[in-house]
Amino acid sequence: MLEYLLKNKGKICTRKELLENIWNIHFEYDSSVIDVFMNAVRKKLNLNKETNFIKTIRGTGYLIE
Repeated sequence: MLEYLLKNKGKICTRKELLENIWNIHFEYDSSVIDVFMNAVRKKLNLNKETNFIKTIRGTGYLIE
């Protein structure tokens, strides 16, 4: 997930886009799978809580600037 976000730096990646391009999962309903994985990635990256490397775009997805 982190690699995909870095390759798309500066672009908002939707949850659906992440599911389809990382795990090849195609379905219509909203899932919290991405949010769970994102929390795990953030825990590994954010040793210092003051920096927020991955931004959440509420209702849309995630962004690395």
